[in-house]
Amino acid sequence: MLLPTFLLCCGGGVVGVPVAWVLRETIEASKGAPSPDAAADEYLSALGYNNDQGLLPVLDNDHQDTLLAGWRAYRKAMDGTTPPPSKLEYGALTVAPVVNGRAEVTTDVSATWWGTQGGGGGYRSQARTWRFQTREDNGWQVVAVDAPTWCGGYVRLDACTSK
Repeated sequence: MLLPTFLLCCGGGVVGVPVAWVLRETIEASKGAPSPDAAADEYLSALGYNNDQGLLPVLDNDHQDTLLAGWRAYRKAMDGTTPPPSKLEYGALTVAPVVNGRAEVTTDVSATWWGTQGGGGGYRSQARTWRFQTREDNGWQVVAVDAPTWCGGYVRLDACTSK
């Protein structure tokens, strides 16, 4: 807070206000989630709704690029399914004991397709277990994701296309 105050005093509002805003946004961007399961929930929700907005704060700062690339690759595989799933469904997220500021989160996830039976019916895949490694760093962040294979796991290989 000293830098924005200093700039505000020395450079006036023209320099100080934008610097203070950038500093606040940077701090908020790496804030994380309030709990390990909230971080995993945010990741899965973003994946299920194909919306990575708000995902960066719950991804480990040191591994954001790798985690985001993995998220995008998984979403691309989902979108490459003929037809793509309507949504991901998951139940309770189970948090293992916290040890040294780290915790594993697990949940069973299934995929649902609506309107695939001709008469408006749907299909739900078998549930498969996802594992998230999380750590606390001024908020909980996802460090690693162990997700079942999409093509050949959730869906048949012949239902996947390469897009």
